[in-house]
Amino acid sequence: MELPEVILVGFGNPLLDITTVIEDNMLLEKYGLEANAAIIADEKHENLFEELDNMDNVQYSAGGACQNSLRVFQWIVGPPNRCAFFGAVGKDKFADRIVKRARADGVETHYQVKEELPTGTCAVIVSGQNRSLVANLGAAALFTEDWMDEEENCCVVDCASYFYVTGFFLAVSPDTVFRMAKLSSETNRTLILNLSAVFVLEMQKEQLDNIMPYVDIVIGNKEEILAFAETHLWNTKNIFEIGKQMQSLPKDNGRPRMVMVTDAVCPVLCFQENERILEYPVPKVDKKKVVDTNGCGDAFVGGFLSQLVQKMPLDYCIRTGIFASQQIIGVLGVTIDKLPKFTDNCI
Repeated sequence: MELPEVILVGFGNPLLDITTVIEDNMLLEKYGLEANAAIIADEKHENLFEELDNMDNVQYSAGGACQNSLRVFQWIVGPPNRCAFFGAVGKDKFADRIVKRARADGVETHYQVKEELPTGTCAVIVSGQNRSLVANLGAAALFTEDWMDEEENCCVVDCASYFYVTGFFLAVSPDTVFRMAKLSSETNRTLILNLSAVFVLEMQKEQLDNIMPYVDIVIGNKEEILAFAETHLWNTKNIFEIGKQMQSLPKDNGRPRMVMVTDAVCPVLCFQENERILEYPVPKVDKKKVVDTNGCGDAFVGGFLSQLVQKMPLDYCIRTGIFASQQIIGVLGVTIDKLPKFTDNCI
C-alpha cells in the first residue's frame, strides 16, 4: 500500500542512546551501576555520558521508547517521512546527533528546543547478556503543549490518521496527550496508548483515567496490566478478567476499544468487543542469537503499527510486531541499518 506522508504521529521523550560493550566491570563499578538494571541518572552519573561520548567503541541512535518504535515503523514501511515525532531536546551537540540519526532512519522530527537543560540521553552498557541503562530525561521533561500551536506542527497533526503516545510522555505533558486524545476522537482518528511502565500506572492514574475514554488501542505487558488493575482496586490478578474489564471501560465515541497484552514468552493476547479474546503465540528464540533485549518491546509496537496504518488484518499486524521484536534482539541497540530489508516473506 502506498502510504501518504505523516500518516502516523508519535509523542514521546527523545533520548540519544549511547551504547557500548564492556569486557570488565570497571565502568559499572566507577558509577555504582548494576550489570542488569535500569535507573534514572543522579549527580554521581553526571560525567558518565561525556565519558561514553569520548570512547571509541560507542554507537549512537535516536532512542526513547516512542522514537524507537517510529524508527522500526519506518524500516518496515520503506519510504521516509511516513511518520512524524514530537518531543523536546536541548540546544547542544547531542541534539544535533539525535536529529541526524532519526532523520537518517526516515522519521520526520518536530523537536521543541529547550535551552534550560541538555538533550536527554540514555547510557546503554552491555556486558554479555546483561545491560545497564542509565537515563537522563534532560530537556525531554520540558515539553509543553503550546508547541502544538505552531502552524507547521498543526499542519503535521492535520495530516495524521493515527496518533501514538507512550505512558512516559503522559508523565511529561498530560495536557498535550489529552488534547490529542480529544482531537482523535472528535475527528474519527485512531489513538494508540502504550502503558510503558508500572510507575506510570501508579503515579499518573488520574491523567490516565482522563484520556482512557478516547483511547482506541491499549498496549501493555503483563506487569503493567496487573498494575492497572491494582491501582483501580479491581481485586484480581487474572489477566483475562483484567483485559476484559479494560476493554469495556467507557468510551467517548462509538468505536470499540482493543486491549493488547504482550509477553516475551506467553502468547500476545487481544481483547476485543463482545468479549472476543485472541491469542498469538510467540516463537521461541535461540538464546545464542540474543545480543541485546533493549528496545524489543518498542520494536513490537513499530512492527504492529506499520501494518495497522495499512489496514492489514490484526493477525498480520501482530505477526509483524513479533517479527520486528525478534530481529531487534539480534543486534546491539535499536540499530535499523543492521536489519534485513522487510518483505512479506519475513512473516
